[in-house]
Amino acid sequence: MRFTSVPLMRWSSGMPEIRVELERMTEGHLSEVLAIEQASFSDPWSEVMFRQELEDDPGKHPVVLTMDSQVIGYGLGWIVLDEFHLGNLAVRPDLKGRGYGSLILERMLKLVKSKGCRTASLEVRASNHTAINLYHKYNFKEIAVRKKYYQDEDALVLLARLDEEKAC
Repeated sequence: MRFTSVPLMRWSSGMPEIRVELERMTEGHLSEVLAIEQASFSDPWSEVMFRQELEDDPGKHPVVLTMDSQVIGYGLGWIVLDEFHLGNLAVRPDLKGRGYGSLILERMLKLVKSKGCRTASLEVRASNHTAINLYHKYNFKEIAVRKKYYQDEDALVLLARLDEEKAC
C-alpha cells in the first residue's frame, strides 16, 4: 500500500501552528511506537512483531498519528478478502481522552472501506471499557468471547459492518 501523509488538523490561536497527520508506520517510528505500546498494555507486542507489520504487504495497514512529527498514537490491522481485522490501537497515555484514538480508528476504517472491506473485527480485553465504548461509537457489536485470549483475561470479539445500509 502506498500511503502519503494526510494532514488532519492544524491550529494556531496565536501560538506556533500544530500539525496532526496520519501516515504509514515506518522503522523510524518504532522507538516511539514501542514506548506507547509498553505504557499502554500489560502484555505488549515485541519489537519483532512490529517489524513484521512493516513488511511490504498490501494486506498490512500500520499507521501512526503524529503531532508536529512526534508519534502520539498508532493503529495496525490486516485486510483479508473483504474483511479488516484491527490488531492494535493505542494513544500516548498523556494524550488519552482527546479524540486521537477516534481519529485513528475513523481514518483506518475509511481507508479499508475504500479498499472494498465490508466488515471490521477486533478483540478487546473484557475490562477495557474505554476501548469498548470507542468501538461502540463506530458500530462495533459484541459477537463472541475468547476465553483466556490474553494471559490473564478474556477478550470480547467485536464486529462492525462497514456498509452502512446493513449495519449490524
